[in-house]
Amino acid sequence: MNKIIKSYYQSKILFWNTIRSEWKAITQDKAVIEIFLSITMVILLAYTYIYSNQVVQKIPVAVVNQDATKLSRDYIAMLNASDGIKAVTTITNLQEAKVAYYKNKVRGILIIPKYFEENIRSGKQTTITTFSDASNMLFYKQVLGTISTINGYFNAGIVIKKEMAHGKSYKQAIKNYTSIKTISNSLFNISGGYATYLIPMLTALIVQLVLLMGIGLINGTKNEELTMKSNFPKLLHKGGTIPVLFGKAVLYSLLFLVIIPIQIGIVYTLFSIPVRSSLFTIYIFTIPYVFSIVFLGIAISSFFNKREDVLLFIVLTSIPSLMLSGLSFPVQGFSRFYKILAQFVPSTSGIDGFVKLTQMKASFFEVFPEWVKLWLLACLYFILAFISLKLRTRKKLKTI
Repeated sequence: MNKIIKSYYQSKILFWNTIRSEWKAITQDKAVIEIFLSITMVILLAYTYIYSNQVVQKIPVAVVNQDATKLSRDYIAMLNASDGIKAVTTITNLQEAKVAYYKNKVRGILIIPKYFEENIRSGKQTTITTFSDASNMLFYKQVLGTISTINGYFNAGIVIKKEMAHGKSYKQAIKNYTSIKTISNSLFNISGGYATYLIPMLTALIVQLVLLMGIGLINGTKNEELTMKSNFPKLLHKGGTIPVLFGKAVLYSLLFLVIIPIQIGIVYTLFSIPVRSSLFTIYIFTIPYVFSIVFLGIAISSFFNKREDVLLFIVLTSIPSLMLSGLSFPVQGFSRFYKILAQFVPSTSGIDGFVKLTQMKASFFEVFPEWVKLWLLACLYFILAFISLKLRTRKKLKTI
């Protein structure tokens, strides 16, 4: 019994010593402070500001009007009345339009053919040709989407006018044109804004990047200075590594208890990004996310002797993490191998759960599967960190 009590108090002392030592290492390292402050706040704020317009509007599109009739001018007026594109009508032929496109003065080309009005009035089909810049998906989607919508309205107007010309009332003409009324509602991201889509995912990804870089710098410094064993003298003793790992994890969790509400409270409020869950639920979900990243960072940094090497490795692996997170491309589109690989990156489940909580108003039970996955990852990386920390300390002890 006395051994258990003694072991408990030794673990308790080592736990608090770890928190104090790690906090001292954070506050005395300017690079780590800059990472925590600049990346968590400044970069997130800058990214959110860049995308604060949410939706790309009034994209310049060259309109080559080969018909020059009233009906073609009415069509152009409808294009200009939309929020999506701005019709540039000063261009007279396709060659001028190409020159303007390659100079990035316009992002698309629309050709109204000759006999446009004549064909419509005689009941013949006419074709409007559109070229859109597919190198940028936002421009491509907005230009084609806007033109398709305007074509639908323009066609409707023609059909309704013909029905009314045959003696039918306006209501009857509308009813005959469309027997099915469509009501479209956007779920969650009501405005269809890019910032509302991107920033919650980026927030969760930044947590991972900041933690890995911070832990990598701190542990890399200790590896360089051979201070791991001197800072934690009982690290090689039985049960000595566990309090150290939990002390680090708890400290970083407490740090993000302060950082996350600042991110959500300031950045999200400033740019009208909705938060549809309580802060308490977000905290509960974040704990295994932070733990898994901390243990992963310790495991990674144990393999390097210099802090620059750790930082370089983490920066290089941040690109695959970004790609596997589902931020740039949906995870559902990955091959089976990459789907499995993505599950071993904390940000995959972390982003999924964070977006569900903040944007989809999910309850904690609805993100419970992601929460369990993060705890499993935390256990896996805890074991790896435990082994790597023991091996690193033994190696350094022999060197000393």
